[in-house]
Parts: sequence; C-alpha cells; structure tokens
Amino acid sequence: MMMQRGLFISTLLFASLALNTFADSLKCDRCGRVIGGKYVEYKIDGTTIVVCLQCNKTLPHCNACKLPFHKNQLINQKGELLCQTCVADSKFCALCNHRIEGRYYKLENSPELYCARCYMATPKCAVCKKPTQRRDLDPASGACLECLKKLPRCGACGKAIVGSFFRFKHTDEVYCSDCNRTRHKCYVCGIPVGNRYWKFPDGRTICNQCNEQVVIDEQQIRRIMTEVEELVSRHLGIKAEIPYTLQITPLNNHSVTVAKAAKKGENSASPLFGSELGLFRRLNGHAEIFLLYGLPAPMLYETAAHEYAHAWQAEQCPAEQSAELREGFAQWVAAEILRIKGYTEFLEKLEERNDHPYGTGYKRFKAIHQNLGRIQLIEYAKKAVR
Repeated sequence: MMMQRGLFISTLLFASLALNTFADSLKCDRCGRVIGGKYVEYKIDGTTIVVCLQCNKTLPHCNACKLPFHKNQLINQKGELLCQTCVADSKFCALCNHRIEGRYYKLENSPELYCARCYMATPKCAVCKKPTQRRDLDPASGACLECLKKLPRCGACGKAIVGSFFRFKHTDEVYCSDCNRTRHKCYVCGIPVGNRYWKFPDGRTICNQCNEQVVIDEQQIRRIMTEVEELVSRHLGIKAEIPYTLQITPLNNHSVTVAKAAKKGENSASPLFGSELGLFRRLNGHAEIFLLYGLPAPMLYETAAHEYAHAWQAEQCPAEQSAELREGFAQWVAAEILRIKGYTEFLEKLEERNDHPYGTGYKRFKAIHQNLGRIQLIEYAKKAVR
C-alpha cells in the first residue's frame, strides 16, 4: 500500500523494563509516559515515532499519514482530520476541496488541481476550459463568470461571443456569426440591426443610428440637390445646361423586372431597386434625376453629385463612353463634394471601393486629378471613350 510522506507502521513491539536501560527510557511520543509492554512504532520520512497502545487507540489519527495526534493538532478538512504537515503537503481539488488521492488533473497556466471525479463530471468553460459548476456558467455562451467579463459582446443581440466574430469598417462593434447570418442588414451602413430598428414602407431596414441621420423631408432633399448644383459649378467648373426634373422616390419593392421596365418608362413604379440610390435618365428628350428618400444627408450629397455628373456627361461626353469612364467620373465628382462638405467617413467608404466600374473608374480619375489637375481631368472626361 502506498503511504504519503514515506510512512511505515511496524508491527507491535514489546519493551521490557527489566532487561535494558533503553526500555527504561522509551517514552510515548504523544503522552510522554514511559512505555512498559507493547507499543506501536511509526516510521515516516526517516523519523521513528513511538506511541503507546493507549494513545494509539484513543487519540484521533490523521486520515492521510495515519499518525495519532491530540485533537487540537488536527484540522477538519471537508470531514477529514489532517495534521498540519499533511494539510501543507496534500493536494486539494479546486471544486470539491477534498484531498486528492491518486490521479488528478491540472490545466496549463493554472495552479488549480482537480480530482478525477470532479474533472470528468463537471462541465467545462467554453473559453478557459476550466471545470465549472453549471450554475456559474453563462447559459448562452457557456463561459464562466470570470471569462464572461472579458468576452466581446455582439452589437446586435448583446450576447457574449465565444470564438470568431465579424467586424465592419467604421464601427467599433463586433457581431456574432448568428446575427451576421440571420439578421437584417441596415440598408445604409450594411451592419446587422439590433432588436430595435426601423422598417420603411418600401421594405428597407434601417438601424437606429442611421435612422437618426436620414432625411425624409422632400423639401430638404430638394435643397440638398440645389446646393450640390451650386457646389459642383463653383468648385469643379461643370454645369448641366439642360433642365431636368428631380424625382424623390422610394425603393422599388416589387421585382427587378418591374424596376427595369420603370427605367424605360414603361410603368410608373420606382426605377430604383436593390442597392441603387439614384438614377439619371433622358427619356423622350426629357431629363430626370431620381433620388432615394430616407438616406443620411452625406449619402444624399454623394448621390446627388453622382447623378448630376451624369446629367453633365449626357451633354458633354461621347455617347459610346465606357462604363468605367462614366461611373469613374461621377464618383470623382461625388468624392469632391464629400470632401468639400467634410463628410470624411463617407469619403473613406467611397475611396475604399475596388469594384468595377465604380471603384476602378474613380481611382483612374483620382490619379489624373493628382497628376494633371482639375481642368485637364475635365477635358479628358469630355473626350475619352475607353
């Protein structure tokens, strides 16, 4: 049998007081009396401890080393009586606090030990993997209370996120995979909406933050369009001479087929569909600019400038001009208006685009502007085809 602290218990021995002086001086290490007759000898860690039969029988024993001790020398540890030495030397389970005998578990970078029973039967924290009582685990994330304090929380549902999460530009919030997959995205910023959001009659979902900035007043939208005309003329030197009609419209929530027909003037529905924010068209000699209502002011300035640039192009540029040239120039005009208005965040979003023809076209005109200047850029826009 394996004994802690190198314990060895001898068989009963007999001390004869009449035979030798050693027997005369043999005293019990517990009561101090001279031993005459049988006694018990303990050997532990190289030390011999002699105990008379009376003390060995009546004194409580340490449950670990099995030595007898006076009651005030033992500590009650979860129902076990242990001597001070065994308390110091023993390993205790961090969960049940019982002394560990035999196999135990220890996590890396953690001083805590766990008995085999607790480790196998107790659920683990989803983050640190420590065995943790179920009452101390967050039901949603499976994290222990300590880890729960450190976990990021989803900007949509508010739950703690264990594992991977999603980030979106221009926000410090993070989002769990469930919300990114299942929740509606804000039409303006593209971020998953929270439990409270706005639903426009045309079907658009708008988050609370973006809804605080949207412009739904038609007269204000018309004032923005007028201001854009003035800014483009004064700062960029371009002006559309042919009058146009400004149409402020909702999003077409029927189908792309209906929207395409509306673009051709075949029905009275809105021609804007999906992610479209604006449109310029010339139909039967009549010019029109369509702007989507319910956009934040910076997006209205950007869209109005973009479509106004198309109105100018319809008068000044070759009809066979490539899509990259048409959209790239319109994006450059929109970027300059955003810059003038100080809408830095929306300008950054515009400049980050790499899609064709908008992103690639804008970068093309931005390079021309930097190298040749505004006047040469406009002359290039008037003449270039590809």
